[in-house]
Amino acid sequence: MIDQNRMPDTWPLRRGDTLSNHDWFPMYGHRFLGSSFVRKAVMQRRRADIGTAIILWTEAMREDPAGTLPLDDEELASLAQFATVEEWLEVKAGVLHGWEEVLVEDDRAAEPYRRLGHPGFMQGVVEEMHKRKVSRDAGREARNLSVRKSRIKKKMEELQLASHIVEDGAVLHSLAEFFDQSDLHITHDNVRTAMAEVLGYTGEVTRFPAGGRRG
Repeated sequence: MIDQNRMPDTWPLRRGDTLSNHDWFPMYGHRFLGSSFVRKAVMQRRRADIGTAIILWTEAMREDPAGTLPLDDEELASLAQFATVEEWLEVKAGVLHGWEEVLVEDDRAAEPYRRLGHPGFMQGVVEEMHKRKVSRDAGREARNLSVRKSRIKKKMEELQLASHIVEDGAVLHSLAEFFDQSDLHITHDNVRTAMAEVLGYTGEVTRFPAGGRRG
């Protein structure tokens, strides 16, 4: 049951923290089977509530932020795959066992907004999964950055730039960020453009070897 008088806690994931590309999440079978939710649903002969709850847990993984649900009953009825809001309202109290209002922070808004979260189960799952996602994304970006730096350095060497510029890690990092944000291909001409725009470099550079293929 949702406590309307309790000040909502802040959900650990912010708006935009999603797991929509994940098609799975850990179930923790022993914990689930021993939960008060399953026990009450069975004792009250409301086994159907268990299936509906699992549907909503799965839908919550695809929501923004991950692990939350909307407050609106019409939206909840749709997510739970009911034909009418009235059918949803008949099972709502049992199905939403453990769910409560939470505050979601949004960088685009002055104040956080409210959704439903499940601190007892869903919160731990999405926190761990999102942490892994961020780590994987960071590793992928680091690899991409390394590749961009290597390509830029090669073009700078072919342009016969001074070695102290070619070997400057800060210079390579700034140029790599420029190419990442501009989506330009790393060619000789674009390296010249990047150096002028990012570094203010106006020195003379020539293509090497003379008459060689263009980058």
